[in-house]
Amino acid sequence: MSDGDQSYGAWRAEQQRRSQAHAFGWAERATAEYDQAIRHEDDARARQNSDNAWQRDRMADERRLAQFHGVRSTEALRLAEMWARVAGALAVGELPVG
Repeated sequence: MSDGDQSYGAWRAEQQRRSQAHAFGWAERATAEYDQAIRHEDDARARQNSDNAWQRDRMADERRLAQFHGVRSTEALRLAEMWARVAGALAVGELPVG
């Protein structure tokens, strides 16, 4: 095996490790954002039947925050899936060089 083949193999292994780390990090982020969205939606539901105007305003704020974190969760999940596909392709050597 030539030095070039060995260095490519080492490079690919390192890139696969990094891709897996990115996938894991984005998956954790997606979970955290999803948890926040759920908490805000639960808080909004707790306020929805209130006669108090302040509580209704807070409910609207909580719903906006739930939507915001829901979108961030979806985007983080997409990034996690993308990095997982990259790591998988590197594992089987499907990515072209250069």
